[in-house]
Amino acid sequence: MTVQYLHGLETIELDSPSGPVETVKSNVIGLVGTAPDADPDIFPLNTPVAVFADALKAGQLKSTGTLLDAVDAIYSQKSAVIVVTRVAEGESQEESWSNAVGSPTGKTGVWSLLKARPMLQVVPKLLVAPGLTGGRPTNGLRNLVIGDQGTGYILATTNIVVQAPPAGGRQATAVAQVVGGKLTGAIITDPGYGYTDPPTVTVTGAGAGATITATLGHVANPVGVSFASIVDRLRAVAFLDGPGTSYEDAVEYRGDYGSQRISIIDPGVLSWDTENSVYVQKPASAYAAGIQARVDEERGFWYSFSNELIQNIGGPARPVDFMPNDRDCEANMLNSQQITTVIHDDGFRFWGVRGTGTDPLWAHLSVRRTADMVYESLERAERSRMDKPFSLQLLADIQLDVNSYLRLLRSRGALIGGKCWIDPSINTPATFAAGELSVDFDLEPPALLEHLQFRARRNPQYYVDFIEEFNRSIAANG
Repeated sequence: MTVQYLHGLETIELDSPSGPVETVKSNVIGLVGTAPDADPDIFPLNTPVAVFADALKAGQLKSTGTLLDAVDAIYSQKSAVIVVTRVAEGESQEESWSNAVGSPTGKTGVWSLLKARPMLQVVPKLLVAPGLTGGRPTNGLRNLVIGDQGTGYILATTNIVVQAPPAGGRQATAVAQVVGGKLTGAIITDPGYGYTDPPTVTVTGAGAGATITATLGHVANPVGVSFASIVDRLRAVAFLDGPGTSYEDAVEYRGDYGSQRISIIDPGVLSWDTENSVYVQKPASAYAAGIQARVDEERGFWYSFSNELIQNIGGPARPVDFMPNDRDCEANMLNSQQITTVIHDDGFRFWGVRGTGTDPLWAHLSVRRTADMVYESLERAERSRMDKPFSLQLLADIQLDVNSYLRLLRSRGALIGGKCWIDPSINTPATFAAGELSVDFDLEPPALLEHLQFRARRNPQYYVDFIEEFNRSIAANG
Protein backbone atom coordinates (compact mmCIF):
# COMPACT_ATOMS: atom_id res chain seq x y z
CA MET A 1 0.00 0.00 0.00
CA THR A 2 1.41 3.38 -0.95
CA VAL A 3 1.32 6.18 1.63
CA GLN A 4 -0.67 9.21 0.45
CA TYR A 5 -1.10 12.49 2.21
CA LEU A 6 -4.21 12.75 4.39
CA HIS A 7 -4.99 15.31 7.04
CA GLY A 8 -7.80 13.35 8.71
CA LEU A 9 -8.94 9.86 9.79
CA GLU A 10 -9.49 6.64 7.90
CA THR A 11 -10.06 2.94 8.54
CA ILE A 12 -8.24 0.27 6.53
CA GLU A 13 -9.68 -3.27 6.51
CA LEU A 14 -6.77 -5.70 6.60
CA ASP A 15 -6.85 -9.24 5.22
CA SER A 16 -7.97 -11.75 7.79
CA PRO A 17 -5.73 -14.69 8.60
CA SER A 18 -6.47 -17.87 6.70
CA GLY A 19 -8.19 -19.42 9.70
CA PRO A 20 -7.87 -22.97 11.02
CA VAL A 21 -6.74 -25.74 8.69
CA GLU A 22 -9.63 -27.91 7.54
CA THR A 23 -9.03 -31.60 6.89
CA VAL A 24 -9.79 -32.74 3.36
CA LYS A 25 -12.54 -35.30 2.86
CA SER A 26 -10.92 -38.70 3.23
CA ASN A 27 -13.75 -41.12 2.47
CA VAL A 28 -14.70 -40.41 -1.15
CA ILE A 29 -14.75 -43.71 -3.04
CA GLY A 30 -13.51 -43.93 -6.62
CA LEU A 31 -15.27 -46.81 -8.41
CA VAL A 32 -14.39 -48.10 -11.89
CA GLY A 33 -16.49 -50.74 -13.61
CA THR A 34 -18.85 -51.80 -16.35
CA ALA A 35 -22.58 -51.22 -16.77
CA PRO A 36 -23.53 -51.84 -20.41
CA ASP A 37 -27.24 -51.07 -19.86
CA ALA A 38 -26.70 -47.87 -17.86
CA ASP A 39 -28.29 -44.61 -18.95
CA PRO A 40 -25.48 -43.01 -21.02
CA ASP A 41 -26.78 -39.52 -20.33
CA ILE A 42 -26.35 -40.02 -16.57
CA PHE A 43 -23.27 -42.24 -16.70
CA PRO A 44 -21.28 -41.45 -19.88
CA LEU A 45 -18.25 -43.59 -20.58
CA ASN A 46 -14.89 -42.60 -19.10
CA THR A 47 -16.40 -39.71 -17.18
CA PRO A 48 -16.38 -39.38 -13.38
CA VAL A 49 -19.93 -39.04 -12.04
CA ALA A 50 -20.69 -38.28 -8.40
CA VAL A 51 -23.33 -40.39 -6.65
CA PHE A 52 -24.21 -38.79 -3.31
CA ALA A 53 -26.10 -41.64 -1.60
CA ASP A 54 -28.75 -41.34 -4.32
CA ALA A 55 -30.36 -44.76 -4.76
CA LEU A 56 -32.46 -43.63 -7.72
CA LYS A 57 -29.42 -42.33 -9.57
CA ALA A 58 -27.37 -45.42 -8.73
CA GLY A 59 -30.23 -47.57 -10.01
CA GLN A 60 -29.71 -46.12 -13.49
CA LEU A 61 -26.56 -48.22 -13.68
CA LYS A 62 -28.85 -51.26 -14.16
CA SER A 63 -28.01 -54.78 -13.04
CA THR A 64 -25.65 -55.92 -15.79
CA GLY A 65 -21.93 -55.37 -15.43
CA THR A 66 -19.98 -54.76 -12.22
CA LEU A 67 -20.96 -51.28 -11.07
CA LEU A 68 -24.38 -51.75 -9.47
CA ASP A 69 -23.20 -54.76 -7.45
CA ALA A 70 -20.27 -52.67 -6.22
CA VAL A 71 -22.50 -49.74 -5.24
CA ASP A 72 -24.81 -52.16 -3.39
CA ALA A 73 -21.81 -53.60 -1.53
CA ILE A 74 -20.65 -50.13 -0.51
CA TYR A 75 -24.11 -48.96 0.55
CA SER A 76 -24.65 -52.15 2.56
CA GLN A 77 -21.93 -50.84 4.89
CA LYS A 78 -23.04 -47.19 4.85
CA SER A 79 -23.98 -44.49 2.37
CA ALA A 80 -20.93 -42.74 0.97
CA VAL A 81 -19.89 -40.32 -1.74
CA ILE A 82 -18.94 -42.44 -4.76
CA VAL A 83 -17.24 -41.16 -7.90
CA VAL A 84 -18.33 -43.65 -10.57
CA THR A 85 -16.41 -44.12 -13.80
CA ARG A 86 -18.15 -46.39 -16.29
CA VAL A 87 -16.04 -48.16 -18.89
CA ALA A 88 -17.21 -50.23 -21.83
CA GLU A 89 -17.70 -53.93 -21.25
CA GLY A 90 -15.55 -55.91 -23.67
CA GLU A 91 -16.36 -59.10 -25.48
CA SER A 92 -13.62 -60.78 -23.44
CA GLN A 93 -12.10 -60.30 -20.01
CA GLU A 94 -8.95 -58.97 -21.66
CA GLU A 95 -10.91 -56.37 -23.62
CA SER A 96 -12.70 -55.23 -20.45
CA TRP A 97 -9.31 -54.91 -18.76
CA SER A 98 -8.08 -52.74 -21.63
CA ASN A 99 -11.12 -50.50 -21.36
CA ALA A 100 -10.63 -50.15 -17.61
CA VAL A 101 -6.90 -49.46 -17.94
CA GLY A 102 -7.67 -46.64 -20.36
CA SER A 103 -5.19 -44.00 -21.41
CA PRO A 104 -3.08 -41.65 -19.25
CA THR A 105 -3.07 -39.01 -21.99
CA GLY A 106 -6.75 -39.34 -22.85
CA LYS A 107 -7.76 -39.60 -19.17
CA THR A 108 -9.92 -42.67 -19.83
CA GLY A 109 -10.45 -45.78 -17.71
CA VAL A 110 -9.00 -45.51 -14.23
CA TRP A 111 -7.15 -42.36 -15.35
CA SER A 112 -10.48 -40.55 -15.61
CA LEU A 113 -10.54 -40.44 -11.80
CA LEU A 114 -7.92 -37.69 -12.12
CA LYS A 115 -10.68 -35.54 -13.61
CA ALA A 116 -12.86 -35.79 -10.49
CA ARG A 117 -11.40 -32.76 -8.74
CA PRO A 118 -11.81 -30.25 -11.58
CA MET A 119 -15.19 -31.66 -12.61
CA LEU A 120 -16.78 -32.60 -9.26
CA GLN A 121 -14.70 -30.75 -6.63
CA VAL A 122 -14.01 -34.01 -4.81
CA VAL A 123 -10.93 -36.24 -4.83
CA PRO A 124 -11.39 -40.03 -4.66
CA LYS A 125 -9.36 -41.46 -1.79
CA LEU A 126 -10.54 -45.10 -1.71
CA LEU A 127 -10.21 -46.73 -5.14
CA VAL A 128 -11.81 -50.00 -6.26
CA ALA A 129 -12.67 -51.85 -9.45
CA PRO A 130 -14.50 -54.99 -8.29
CA GLY A 131 -14.55 -57.73 -10.88
CA LEU A 132 -11.66 -56.22 -12.80
CA THR A 133 -8.65 -56.68 -10.50
CA GLY A 134 -8.97 -60.30 -9.36
CA GLY A 135 -7.54 -62.13 -12.35
CA ARG A 136 -4.01 -62.31 -13.71
CA PRO A 137 -3.42 -62.72 -17.43
CA THR A 138 -1.89 -66.10 -18.22
CA ASN A 139 -0.63 -65.01 -21.61
CA GLY A 140 1.54 -62.01 -20.88
CA LEU A 141 5.25 -61.45 -21.35
CA ARG A 142 6.83 -63.18 -18.36
CA ASN A 143 10.53 -63.09 -19.21
CA LEU A 144 13.04 -61.87 -21.79
CA VAL A 145 16.24 -63.90 -22.20
CA ILE A 146 19.19 -62.42 -24.08
CA GLY A 147 20.88 -64.90 -26.40
CA ASP A 148 23.57 -62.86 -28.17
CA GLN A 149 24.54 -59.48 -26.69
CA GLY A 150 25.64 -58.07 -30.04
CA THR A 151 28.04 -55.15 -30.46
CA GLY A 152 28.03 -51.44 -31.18
CA TYR A 153 24.86 -50.53 -29.27
CA ILE A 154 24.28 -47.09 -27.73
CA LEU A 155 21.82 -46.83 -24.85
CA ALA A 156 20.20 -43.62 -26.10
CA THR A 157 19.29 -45.10 -29.49
CA THR A 158 18.63 -48.74 -28.61
CA ASN A 159 15.00 -49.84 -28.52
CA ILE A 160 13.32 -53.16 -27.87
CA VAL A 161 10.17 -53.82 -29.89
CA VAL A 162 7.88 -56.68 -28.85
CA GLN A 163 5.51 -58.07 -31.45
CA ALA A 164 1.87 -57.09 -30.90
CA PRO A 165 -0.62 -59.75 -29.76
CA PRO A 166 -3.77 -60.69 -31.69
CA ALA A 167 -6.71 -58.29 -31.64
CA GLY A 168 -8.06 -57.69 -28.14
CA GLY A 169 -4.69 -58.06 -26.44
CA ARG A 170 -2.27 -55.47 -25.13
CA GLN A 171 1.20 -55.09 -26.62
CA ALA A 172 4.10 -55.65 -24.25
CA THR A 173 6.92 -53.13 -23.94
CA ALA A 174 10.50 -53.31 -22.70
CA VAL A 175 13.59 -51.12 -22.39
CA ALA A 176 17.21 -51.97 -23.08
CA GLN A 177 20.26 -51.97 -20.84
CA VAL A 178 23.53 -51.36 -22.67
CA VAL A 179 27.06 -51.59 -21.25
CA GLY A 180 30.18 -51.32 -23.38
CA GLY A 181 28.22 -51.50 -26.61
CA LYS A 182 26.61 -54.81 -25.63
CA LEU A 183 22.96 -55.47 -24.81
CA THR A 184 23.22 -56.63 -21.19
CA GLY A 185 19.58 -56.54 -20.14
CA ALA A 186 15.98 -56.18 -21.25
CA ILE A 187 13.55 -54.84 -18.63
CA ILE A 188 9.83 -55.49 -19.14
CA THR A 189 7.93 -52.24 -18.55
CA ASP A 190 4.50 -53.58 -19.57
CA PRO A 191 3.97 -57.36 -19.82
CA GLY A 192 0.89 -56.96 -21.99
CA TYR A 193 -1.51 -59.89 -22.44
CA GLY A 194 -3.48 -61.77 -25.05
CA TYR A 195 -0.56 -63.54 -26.71
CA THR A 196 -1.20 -66.97 -28.19
CA ASP A 197 2.46 -67.69 -28.95
CA PRO A 198 5.74 -66.21 -27.68
CA PRO A 199 6.18 -62.93 -29.57
CA THR A 200 9.12 -61.98 -31.74
CA VAL A 201 11.41 -59.45 -30.06
CA THR A 202 13.45 -57.06 -32.19
CA VAL A 203 16.36 -54.88 -31.06
CA THR A 204 16.79 -51.66 -33.05
CA GLY A 205 19.51 -49.02 -32.91
CA ALA A 206 23.08 -48.39 -33.91
CA GLY A 207 24.39 -51.84 -33.01
CA ALA A 208 23.77 -55.27 -34.46
CA GLY A 209 23.67 -58.93 -33.55
CA ALA A 210 21.64 -58.97 -30.33
CA THR A 211 18.92 -61.58 -29.93
CA ILE A 212 16.16 -61.90 -27.34
CA THR A 213 13.77 -64.78 -26.67
CA ALA A 214 10.41 -64.15 -24.97
CA THR A 215 8.49 -66.48 -22.69
CA LEU A 216 4.85 -66.19 -21.66
CA GLY A 217 3.14 -66.79 -18.30
CA HIS A 218 1.11 -65.22 -15.51
CA VAL A 219 1.62 -61.45 -15.25
CA ALA A 220 0.24 -58.64 -13.13
CA ASN A 221 -3.39 -57.60 -13.43
CA PRO A 222 -3.36 -54.57 -15.75
CA VAL A 223 -6.11 -52.69 -13.90
CA GLY A 224 -4.34 -53.14 -10.57
CA VAL A 225 -1.11 -51.90 -12.11
CA SER A 226 -2.93 -48.82 -13.42
CA PHE A 227 -4.31 -48.13 -9.95
CA ALA A 228 -0.77 -48.39 -8.60
CA SER A 229 0.18 -45.67 -11.10
CA ILE A 230 -2.38 -43.11 -9.90
CA VAL A 231 -2.64 -43.68 -6.12
CA ASP A 232 0.42 -41.53 -5.44
CA ARG A 233 -0.94 -38.68 -7.54
CA LEU A 234 -4.31 -38.77 -5.76
CA ARG A 235 -2.82 -39.60 -2.35
CA ALA A 236 -5.37 -42.39 -2.34
CA VAL A 237 -5.32 -46.09 -1.51
CA ALA A 238 -6.59 -48.86 -3.77
CA PHE A 239 -8.20 -52.09 -2.59
CA LEU A 240 -7.43 -54.89 -5.05
CA ASP A 241 -9.18 -58.26 -5.07
CA GLY A 242 -6.89 -61.27 -5.05
CA PRO A 243 -7.61 -64.38 -7.13
CA GLY A 244 -9.63 -65.97 -4.30
CA THR A 245 -8.54 -69.49 -5.23
CA SER A 246 -5.80 -70.54 -2.82
CA TYR A 247 -3.14 -69.27 -0.43
CA GLU A 248 -0.42 -69.90 -3.00
CA ASP A 249 -2.23 -67.97 -5.73
CA ALA A 250 -2.88 -65.06 -3.37
CA VAL A 251 0.80 -64.81 -2.44
CA GLU A 252 1.84 -64.91 -6.10
CA TYR A 253 -0.69 -62.16 -6.89
CA ARG A 254 0.58 -60.00 -4.02
CA GLY A 255 4.11 -60.23 -5.45
CA ASP A 256 3.05 -58.04 -8.37
CA TYR A 257 2.82 -54.94 -6.14
CA GLY A 258 5.10 -52.92 -3.90
CA SER A 259 3.17 -49.78 -3.02
CA GLN A 260 2.33 -48.42 0.43
CA ARG A 261 -1.04 -47.37 -1.00
CA ILE A 262 -2.12 -50.77 -2.37
CA SER A 263 -4.09 -53.23 -0.21
CA ILE A 264 -4.64 -56.81 -1.41
CA ILE A 265 -7.79 -58.59 -0.18
CA ASP A 266 -8.23 -62.35 -0.54
CA PRO A 267 -10.58 -64.18 -0.73
CA GLY A 268 -13.85 -62.59 -1.85
CA VAL A 269 -17.16 -62.91 -0.02
CA LEU A 270 -20.49 -64.70 -0.43
CA SER A 271 -23.42 -62.45 -1.28
CA TRP A 272 -27.06 -63.49 -1.61
CA ASP A 273 -28.32 -63.48 -5.19
CA THR A 274 -31.98 -62.46 -4.97
CA GLU A 275 -32.72 -63.53 -8.55
CA ASN A 276 -31.50 -67.11 -8.14
CA SER A 277 -31.96 -67.36 -4.34
CA VAL A 278 -28.46 -68.64 -3.69
CA TYR A 279 -25.17 -67.34 -2.29
CA VAL A 280 -22.69 -66.35 -5.00
CA GLN A 281 -19.07 -65.23 -4.86
CA LYS A 282 -18.46 -61.49 -5.03
CA PRO A 283 -15.29 -59.35 -4.88
CA ALA A 284 -14.52 -58.07 -1.38
CA SER A 285 -12.93 -54.75 -2.35
CA ALA A 286 -16.17 -52.75 -2.48
CA TYR A 287 -17.11 -53.95 1.00
CA ALA A 288 -13.69 -52.90 2.29
CA ALA A 289 -14.04 -49.44 0.74
CA GLY A 290 -17.52 -49.08 2.20
CA ILE A 291 -16.34 -49.98 5.69
CA GLN A 292 -13.32 -47.67 5.49
CA ALA A 293 -15.58 -44.83 4.35
CA ARG A 294 -17.88 -45.45 7.31
CA VAL A 295 -14.99 -45.70 9.78
CA ASP A 296 -13.50 -42.46 8.45
CA GLU A 297 -16.77 -40.66 9.07
CA GLU A 298 -17.61 -42.16 12.45
CA ARG A 299 -14.14 -42.36 14.02
CA GLY A 300 -11.50 -40.80 11.80
CA PHE A 301 -9.18 -41.51 8.90
CA TRP A 302 -6.52 -42.82 11.29
CA TYR A 303 -8.67 -45.90 12.02
CA SER A 304 -8.52 -49.08 9.92
CA PHE A 305 -11.26 -51.12 8.27
CA SER A 306 -9.62 -54.25 9.73
CA ASN A 307 -11.42 -56.06 12.58
CA GLU A 308 -14.70 -54.41 11.58
CA LEU A 309 -17.84 -56.46 10.92
CA ILE A 310 -18.74 -56.90 7.26
CA GLN A 311 -22.46 -56.38 6.86
CA ASN A 312 -24.69 -58.27 4.45
CA ILE A 313 -22.46 -61.22 3.54
CA GLY A 314 -22.74 -64.95 4.14
CA GLY A 315 -19.03 -65.49 4.73
CA PRO A 316 -15.77 -65.66 2.80
CA ALA A 317 -15.79 -67.15 -0.68
CA ARG A 318 -13.45 -69.86 0.60
CA PRO A 319 -12.85 -70.82 4.23
CA VAL A 320 -9.79 -69.26 5.88
CA ASP A 321 -8.78 -70.85 9.18
CA PHE A 322 -8.11 -68.39 11.98
CA MET A 323 -6.95 -68.58 15.57
CA PRO A 324 -5.68 -65.34 17.12
CA ASN A 325 -2.76 -67.11 18.83
CA ASP A 326 -1.74 -69.37 15.93
CA ARG A 327 1.14 -68.11 13.81
CA ASP A 328 0.58 -70.94 11.33
CA CYS A 329 -3.13 -70.41 10.65
CA GLU A 330 -3.88 -69.32 7.09
CA ALA A 331 -5.18 -65.91 8.14
CA ASN A 332 -1.89 -65.07 9.84
CA MET A 333 0.13 -66.50 6.98
CA LEU A 334 -1.78 -64.28 4.54
CA ASN A 335 -1.28 -61.26 6.81
CA SER A 336 2.45 -62.00 7.01
CA GLN A 337 2.51 -61.65 3.22
CA GLN A 338 0.71 -58.27 3.44
CA ILE A 339 -2.61 -59.72 2.33
CA THR A 340 -5.82 -58.78 4.13
CA THR A 341 -8.28 -61.65 4.48
CA VAL A 342 -11.78 -62.41 5.78
CA ILE A 343 -12.15 -64.28 9.07
CA HIS A 344 -15.06 -65.66 11.10
CA ASP A 345 -14.80 -64.47 14.69
CA ASP A 346 -18.05 -63.19 16.23
CA GLY A 347 -19.22 -62.42 12.72
CA PHE A 348 -17.27 -61.97 9.52
CA ARG A 349 -14.47 -59.41 9.56
CA PHE A 350 -11.63 -58.14 7.44
CA TRP A 351 -8.32 -59.03 9.08
CA GLY A 352 -5.10 -57.32 8.03
CA VAL A 353 -3.74 -53.78 8.28
CA ARG A 354 -0.78 -53.63 5.89
CA GLY A 355 -0.19 -52.28 2.43
CA THR A 356 2.30 -53.84 0.03
CA GLY A 357 5.15 -51.35 0.53
CA THR A 358 8.64 -52.36 1.58
CA ASP A 359 9.37 -49.63 4.15
CA PRO A 360 8.51 -50.99 7.63
CA LEU A 361 7.99 -47.45 8.93
CA TRP A 362 5.00 -47.13 6.57
CA ALA A 363 3.74 -50.71 6.76
CA HIS A 364 0.29 -49.86 8.15
CA LEU A 365 -2.16 -48.57 5.57
CA SER A 366 -3.76 -46.25 8.12
CA VAL A 367 -0.40 -44.62 8.90
CA ARG A 368 0.12 -43.91 5.21
CA ARG A 369 -3.41 -42.49 4.89
CA THR A 370 -3.03 -40.31 8.00
CA ALA A 371 0.14 -38.69 6.71
CA ASP A 372 -1.47 -38.18 3.29
CA MET A 373 -4.46 -36.42 4.84
CA VAL A 374 -2.21 -34.11 6.86
CA TYR A 375 -0.07 -33.23 3.84
CA GLU A 376 -2.98 -32.46 1.56
CA SER A 377 -4.94 -30.54 4.19
CA LEU A 378 -1.97 -28.27 4.89
CA GLU A 379 -1.29 -27.71 1.20
CA ARG A 380 -4.88 -26.67 0.56
CA ALA A 381 -5.08 -24.47 3.63
CA GLU A 382 -1.89 -22.56 2.85
CA ARG A 383 -2.75 -21.91 -0.79
CA SER A 384 -4.09 -18.50 0.28
CA ARG A 385 -0.56 -17.57 1.36
CA MET A 386 0.81 -18.03 -2.12
CA ASP A 387 1.86 -14.98 -4.16
CA LYS A 388 1.93 -12.77 -1.06
CA PRO A 389 5.08 -10.71 -0.36
CA PHE A 390 7.48 -12.04 2.24
CA SER A 391 7.06 -10.58 5.71
CA LEU A 392 7.73 -11.67 9.25
CA GLN A 393 3.98 -11.97 9.73
CA LEU A 394 3.65 -14.28 6.70
CA LEU A 395 6.26 -16.68 8.08
CA ALA A 396 4.79 -16.55 11.58
CA ASP A 397 1.26 -17.21 10.26
CA ILE A 398 2.32 -20.25 8.25
CA GLN A 399 4.19 -21.73 11.21
CA LEU A 400 1.23 -21.00 13.49
CA ASP A 401 -1.22 -22.65 11.09
CA VAL A 402 0.82 -25.83 10.90
CA ASN A 403 1.50 -26.10 14.64
CA SER A 404 -2.14 -25.39 15.48
CA TYR A 405 -3.33 -28.08 13.08
CA LEU A 406 -0.85 -30.64 14.41
CA ARG A 407 -1.97 -29.89 17.99
CA LEU A 408 -5.60 -30.27 16.96
CA LEU A 409 -4.93 -33.66 15.38
CA ARG A 410 -3.03 -34.77 18.47
CA SER A 411 -5.96 -33.80 20.69
CA ARG A 412 -8.27 -35.91 18.53
CA GLY A 413 -5.95 -38.92 18.55
CA ALA A 414 -4.99 -38.65 14.88
CA LEU A 415 -1.35 -37.98 15.78
CA ILE A 416 0.94 -38.97 18.62
CA GLY A 417 2.72 -35.66 18.15
CA GLY A 418 4.10 -33.16 15.68
CA LYS A 419 5.74 -29.75 15.45
CA CYS A 420 6.68 -27.21 12.80
CA TRP A 421 9.71 -24.93 12.42
CA ILE A 422 11.41 -22.79 9.79
CA ASP A 423 15.08 -23.71 9.43
CA PRO A 424 17.35 -20.69 8.81
CA SER A 425 20.06 -22.94 7.41
CA ILE A 426 17.72 -23.96 4.57
CA ASN A 427 16.03 -20.61 4.02
CA THR A 428 18.83 -18.29 2.90
CA PRO A 429 18.85 -14.82 1.34
CA ALA A 430 19.18 -16.53 -2.04
CA THR A 431 16.10 -18.71 -1.55
CA PHE A 432 14.02 -15.81 -0.24
CA ALA A 433 15.10 -13.71 -3.22
CA ALA A 434 13.99 -16.55 -5.51
CA GLY A 435 10.55 -16.60 -3.85
CA GLU A 436 11.10 -19.93 -2.11
CA LEU A 437 10.27 -20.93 1.44
CA SER A 438 10.88 -24.31 3.08
CA VAL A 439 8.81 -25.15 6.16
CA ASP A 440 9.81 -28.23 8.14
CA PHE A 441 7.52 -30.28 10.32
CA ASP A 442 7.54 -33.73 11.82
CA LEU A 443 4.61 -35.91 12.81
CA GLU A 444 3.89 -39.34 14.13
CA PRO A 445 0.63 -41.02 13.06
CA PRO A 446 -0.54 -43.68 15.54
CA ALA A 447 0.53 -47.17 14.58
CA LEU A 448 -2.05 -49.92 15.01
CA LEU A 449 -1.98 -52.54 17.76
CA GLU A 450 -1.14 -55.54 15.60
CA HIS A 451 0.48 -57.89 18.14
CA LEU A 452 -0.75 -58.06 21.72
CA GLN A 453 1.32 -60.33 23.96
CA PHE A 454 0.26 -61.44 27.43
CA ARG A 455 3.12 -62.75 29.58
CA ALA A 456 1.94 -65.24 32.19
CA ARG A 457 3.78 -67.24 34.85
CA ARG A 458 2.88 -69.56 37.72
CA ASN A 459 3.33 -68.26 41.28
CA PRO A 460 3.16 -71.00 43.98
CA GLN A 461 3.48 -68.31 46.68
CA TYR A 462 -0.25 -67.78 46.38
CA TYR A 463 -0.61 -71.04 48.33
CA VAL A 464 0.65 -69.18 51.42
CA ASP A 465 -2.41 -66.95 51.33
CA PHE A 466 -4.56 -69.96 50.49
CA ILE A 467 -3.35 -71.90 53.55
CA GLU A 468 -3.72 -68.89 55.86
CA GLU A 469 -7.26 -68.33 54.63
CA PHE A 470 -8.04 -72.00 55.18
CA ASN A 471 -6.66 -71.89 58.71
CA ARG A 472 -8.73 -68.80 59.53
CA SER A 473 -11.88 -70.49 58.28
CA ILE A 474 -11.16 -73.51 60.48
CA ALA A 475 -10.54 -71.30 63.50
CA ALA A 476 -13.72 -69.33 62.88
CA ASN A 477 -15.79 -72.46 62.69
CA GLY A 478 -13.87 -73.93 65.65
